Amino acid sequence: MITINIKLKLKKSKYLIGGMIMKILTKNLIIICFITLFIYVLIPNNKLTFLSVDAESISSTIGGVEIGELEAEEITNHLKKAIENWKRESEILIEGEGVHLPIDSTFFVFDVEASVNEYINITEKPWYAFWKSDSIIHIPLQLTLEPELITTIEENSQLDTEKTINNIKQQVSMLSEEPIEAVLMDLSALESERIAFSIEEVSVNLAGLSEVTETLNDQVISTGEVFSFLDQTSEISNSFSDETADFIGSMLYSLILQTDFDIVERHSQGVIPPYLEPGIEADIDLPLNKDIKFVNNNSPALLKVSLKDSSLLIELYSLSNKTISKYEVRNSQVVKPRTIYRYSTDLKPGEESLLQEGSTGLRVTIYRVISDKKGPFNKEENIGEDYYPPTHRIILKSSLASEATFTKDPDLEIDLNGDGLADVNVNESTNFTKPEKDSENPIIEEDSDTLPEGSYYDKAGNIISTK
Repeated sequence: MITINIKLKLKKSKYLIGGMIMKILTKNLIIICFITLFIYVLIPNNKLTFLSVDAESISSTIGGVEIGELEAEEITNHLKKAIENWKRESEILIEGEGVHLPIDSTFFVFDVEASVNEYINITEKPWYAFWKSDSIIHIPLQLTLEPELITTIEENSQLDTEKTINNIKQQVSMLSEEPIEAVLMDLSALESERIAFSIEEVSVNLAGLSEVTETLNDQVISTGEVFSFLDQTSEISNSFSDETADFIGSMLYSLILQTDFDIVERHSQGVIPPYLEPGIEADIDLPLNKDIKFVNNNSPALLKVSLKDSSLLIELYSLSNKTISKYEVRNSQVVKPRTIYRYSTDLKPGEESLLQEGSTGLRVTIYRVISDKKGPFNKEENIGEDYYPPTHRIILKSSLASEATFTKDPDLEIDLNGDGLADVNVNESTNFTKPEKDSENPIIEEDSDTLPEGSYYDKAGNIISTK
């Protein structure tokens, strides 16, 4: 019995000790949670968001400006001077693909006092952390953007407004002098439609066609952007031929004629190529700086270029447009070739040879018609006139003749003296061999006043008398 009682007492003591330990642990855990909650409430979330530590810095910063051991008022004055210098000396730009937007520094309103108060609240040590050393922290300046700046960003349809504004705030709040990155609108997330396309069979081997196709594909053409074929392909200019450039340039020209984009530069090849139709081709020449350029004066557009079997397909996607455009080739005029004669001593007398067969030329006028999808609106624009000169027929003839041939000149048959006869009588075809000069038979110029009556010259130049 005694042994059993002792065992029961020991067992009861263990339970008592275990309960006390659990109570102590629970109390300590509650205290720890309370302290953690107190710290969390003491330092708001928005302060933690901007808090950062840089082990290499020797001084804390506000907006990238070192403040050292300055007091609150000194920090305020120091920051105001730094902001004034930044506004005066920095060129604030928003830059991106096809975007170059200068920003006036007056669009930024800095709240220096609020920034300093934020710094003090973060750096001020609570009573329970008296043993901790001062931390080196870096926080941005608090600022707001003027409504005019937000409107400017919103009106630039190629920009993602929210993301671009966030980039502006992040860089300006640190008084950064670097260009602000423009975030372009993701067209894939928008409801866009195909506004134009051009497809043409690739009938010849075009060197570098796949490289150019890959470079131009998925290019975003922003609002107001000048698209240049030479600029877009400058990094691969040595990998494709002139024929390839002409072919794709012509396809781009055909594409843009189906939009309301402004055509800045285009050159005709001067000859009708085996693709598209006359008046729609384009000439690209890097050494001569001949380019195809156009301006997107509408919503941002996405260029898609792809090879489909043996054909090249170029498409243009954009936001839904209220108008539809097409091109027309009119006023076609055939230009007949001429026959050009060339002479050579290599051919026998009377012989001739065809050097070049002739072909007709063409003159055409290109128009663009822009119509409203829902109404009667119709605008017609004369794009320009193209001329393709004819190929003249060239014949090579012999310059040798067996005897001189004289042809009657109508101008010599004029009757000036009024006797009813031509003043100069020239036979239509007279064979005349000029006698050689010698001392025995001198040549006498024909003069009717010096000849005896009833006399005349024979073919040899001798005087023959009929008496």
